[in-house]
Amino acid sequence: MTRSLPFLLGEALRNLRRHALMTVAAISAIAVALTLIGAFALAFYEASEATNHALSEFEMRVFVRRGVARDRARLLQKRIAALPGVESVVFLTREEIFQKQADSSALDVTGIPNFMTDTLNVRLSDADAAKNVTDTIGGFPEVDEVQAMEQELQTFLHLGRVARTVGLVAGVILLLAALAVVANTVRLSVFMRRREIKIMQIVGASAAFIRLPLLLEGFLHGLAGGGIAALTLWSMGQYVGGLITGNLPQFTPYATPVDFVAVTAYLLLSGAILGGTGSVLAIRRYMKG
Repeated sequence: MTRSLPFLLGEALRNLRRHALMTVAAISAIAVALTLIGAFALAFYEASEATNHALSEFEMRVFVRRGVARDRARLLQKRIAALPGVESVVFLTREEIFQKQADSSALDVTGIPNFMTDTLNVRLSDADAAKNVTDTIGGFPEVDEVQAMEQELQTFLHLGRVARTVGLVAGVILLLAALAVVANTVRLSVFMRRREIKIMQIVGASAAFIRLPLLLEGFLHGLAGGGIAALTLWSMGQYVGGLITGNLPQFTPYATPVDFVAVTAYLLLSGAILGGTGSVLAIRRYMKG
């Protein structure tokens, strides 16, 4: 079999040239399918990363009750930091907050009384823990008020879950549709060569000897389609990235760089698997055993 491999590969390449029209059709089907799946997957990845980035920036503000000693406020900071789901707690004294307000307004605040209170900025490691953390902090006697925008956060989390669910379902549907298109395209190619297959069977060619060139053709179709899809997605990524940078700079911090070397590798592998699977499904109809 090892000695026959160069011959089988050569036979597969000759068949690709001999049946150029079906070769183009199969490669095009795989390229379109992988481009759609890849574009959807990248959009889903970017949306997920943007959601995670936005959630990581979420903070709640805890206003310390007036009259609470600074030492007790510092102890409150430690108690909050120890809560499950809390990543960090930054303590801002009323004097620091007042000075920041004065600096930002560029006004002379001499003689103006300081009505600020000590404040704790709480950042969460788990956005799903926001409600429990808010309720717990609100129950501390040293706390006057908690600003958490909990309703907005829960809405954001719900939308994220819905997007992930829709993305998973749509991805599976796209994959199955791609497999069906590729299988039908390859099946048509094999159907056009059914007489050729029958003749090879009559002259005593083994099933493996007949199947392998067809499988190799499927793999080559897949590799070519995956390469075209990778090039298309790279071009689309460059174009969309330029649009965002030039027209929507406020969204630039939420954009996650994509490793297109890894994307290309995944697409080539997926294309080979898709093409090979399509060939297997197609030749089973015309060959037994």
